Amino acid sequence: MTIRFVKISEYDRVKYIMRYCFPWLHEVSDSSVSSKAEHIKPEAFLGFYDEKDELKAFAENVPFKIMIDGVPMDMGGIAGVSSLPEVRHGGHVAEILKRWLEIMKARGQTLSMLGPFSYEFYRKYGWELGFERMNYSIPIEHLNIFKHKTGNIHPVGKEDIDKLDEIYMIYAKTHNGCAVRDKTLWSDFVLSDPFIGKYERYAYLWFYGDDTPGGYIIYIIKDGKMNIYEMIYKDSEAEKALLDFIYSHQSQISQVEWSTATDEPLRMMLPNPRIEMKLVPSMMFRVVDVENALIKRRYPSNVDIAFDIEISDPIAPWNQGPWHVHVSNGLAKVEKTISTAVRCDVQTFSQIFLGYSSVNDAERLGKIKGERQILESMGHLFKSSITFNNNGF
Repeated sequence: MTIRFVKISEYDRVKYIMRYCFPWLHEVSDSSVSSKAEHIKPEAFLGFYDEKDELKAFAENVPFKIMIDGVPMDMGGIAGVSSLPEVRHGGHVAEILKRWLEIMKARGQTLSMLGPFSYEFYRKYGWELGFERMNYSIPIEHLNIFKHKTGNIHPVGKEDIDKLDEIYMIYAKTHNGCAVRDKTLWSDFVLSDPFIGKYERYAYLWFYGDDTPGGYIIYIIKDGKMNIYEMIYKDSEAEKALLDFIYSHQSQISQVEWSTATDEPLRMMLPNPRIEMKLVPSMMFRVVDVENALIKRRYPSNVDIAFDIEISDPIAPWNQGPWHVHVSNGLAKVEKTISTAVRCDVQTFSQIFLGYSSVNDAERLGKIKGERQILESMGHLFKSSITFNNNGF
C-alpha cells in the first residue's frame, strides 16, 4: 500500500472513482471529463494504492493565486477528494491530505482552500471556515423600479475579456480570497462551465455613455429562473443598469437567484426588501506555511509592530512556533523565538490572516489568548475583510 502521484494514463480510473463519489458528475460527464483531460497538470492527483497497486482514493490540487489585501498569493485548492467504500475509515484520505500539505509547502503554495463535505472532518487537518455567501431569491416584479435604460449593453465576446478582468480585479482587491484569472480561466471556467450541464451560460457587458466598461453579468436561464453566476459593477449606476437588464427578462422568468458576497446591498435598493435572503457557510481556508505567508503578505506602510506568537498545528509541525514577527515599512521579518505573548491554533490564525475573523472577535470567542496590548497591535496588521471566491475547483 502506498501514496503516490496518479499518472495521467490512469485518468479513466480517476473518472470512475469521481463518478462513484459524486453521482451528479454523470449528468455532465462528457464536458467535465474532456475539460479535465485538457487542463489536468502532471502530479495534480495524489492517490492511495492498495496492495494490488490499484487506485482506491485520491485528492486533487488545483493551483491558483488569490488576492489577500490587494496582493496575489499562491494557493493550493484541494478538490475531488474521493474514496471508494471498501477503503473508507482507514485513514487513507487523512494521509493524502497530510502529504498534500507537505507538497504545497514545497511548491510555495502558502495558502489552501477547499469546499468541504464536512466542516468537522477538514477542521481536524487545519482548515477552517473562511467564506460565507448571501443567497438572494427575488421575484422578478421586485425589480420593476429599474426599468429605465442608461448606457448600453452587449453580449460578451472573447475580445472583451480584458474589460471584464479590469472590472473584476477592482472588486477582487477589496474581497480577500478572489482568484486571479488568466484568459483560460475566464474563457473555459467563467464564461463557460464544463460542470454546468446542458444549459448555456450567457454574459453581457454594460458601458457608460462614454463607452467605458462599468459592469457585467454572467448567468443561465433554467426552469423559469435566472441563476446569476456573477454580477460585478463599478458603482450604483452600473448596478441599476444591470438590474434593468435583468428585469427585461420578465416575460421569460419569474424568479432571480443570486449567490454572492455578503456585502452585496441589493436589499437596500428594493422598495420591498422582504425577499428571501439566506446567509450560508461556504469554503474553508488554511495557512499552509505560516512563516512564508507572513513574509509574503502586504502590510500598512505606516506601522512598526513586533509580536511573539505560538501557533499550534500538529498536522503541519513546521508551523509550530513560537514566532517573532516584526513588521516595518510594509514588510515582515519572521524568525523562531522562545518567548510567547499570544497563542492560538492554526485554524484561528488562518481566519485572522484571511480577514474572515478580526483579532478582537477571535479573542472574544476565546480562540486567541495573550497580552491585550499585543492583540491590539495585531489588529492593526490583520484587518477584517469581506471574503469571497467564485471559482470552484
